Amino acid sequence: MHLLIPGALPPSNIAKDLIPQVEQHCPLLVERLKMLVATVQELSPEHTGCTPFEAVRLQELGYTPPAGANLGTGLAALHAGVKNTSETVWLAELSAISVGREGATIAHPASFEVTTDEADALFDAVSGLWADRAISALPLSNRQWRIWLDPSASTRSLTPAAMAEMRLTDWWPQEDSLREWRRLLNEIQMVWHDHPVNQARVERGELPINSLWLFGGAQGWSPHQPVAPTNALLSADTYEGLHTAYLQGDWAAWIAALPALSEYLSTLDPSTSLTLTGQQRCVVFTPVRKRWWHFLLVRRPQSWNTWWNLPS
Repeated sequence: MHLLIPGALPPSNIAKDLIPQVEQHCPLLVERLKMLVATVQELSPEHTGCTPFEAVRLQELGYTPPAGANLGTGLAALHAGVKNTSETVWLAELSAISVGREGATIAHPASFEVTTDEADALFDAVSGLWADRAISALPLSNRQWRIWLDPSASTRSLTPAAMAEMRLTDWWPQEDSLREWRRLLNEIQMVWHDHPVNQARVERGELPINSLWLFGGAQGWSPHQPVAPTNALLSADTYEGLHTAYLQGDWAAWIAALPALSEYLSTLDPSTSLTLTGQQRCVVFTPVRKRWWHFLLVRRPQSWNTWWNLPS
């Protein structure tokens, strides 16, 4: 068996401080990590176009990007459920952009919710902007629209979750093939700026939905295993208990969730392989392949600080 634990690798700047908490509140995880063989896999979003968790799931599902494209391009087709290899799939995700001292950034999707009524109202407010344009859109969920662009359209794709870790100016699409999309997006942003949905959200202290983030651009493909209709990235072999607190940077909640993980691990075979993901990498843990002489030696626990606190 194999278990994927997203959000189990905290950022390097706080990882060392959390080691005592993990040892105290999740001793079974520490025990497993000391006895399994660790393999670090670098999955920088700048290169993969997605978060390490998304990258691991895309790899598990069998996605191979076309030449010149990154791994994250396949996430749009996966979310849209498109398997036809002759269709190019772009998605636009409802986003919250803010401008601060370090420039413009996009909020992580996990940091805000969008209701069905809000999504419908925002789409209806801009649905007339597609008239006489070679661009069309269809809502797929409260957050995502499928976008049909000119066949020449191309850009570096970065998923919304990965984009939350980046500076917006470094990834804003500048290609000539997306000029019409940028014009349309500018008009959408102006309509949404003072929209009643956003006025109400601001009054409630919530982030306004003021933009769309475009990603994808690859063809449809067929996953190697069935995916959940509500969240294609989740599977029966994914433990989600740490992920929300990790995404929100709520380390008190993350620590509070550790005992439940320890209890869950107690129900699994000790030889279960584990994959832990963080911001820049994943670490895969597999059982030792024993040779005959291993039975003559006592297995020494390995130090887990070497891969837990790697610099970003």
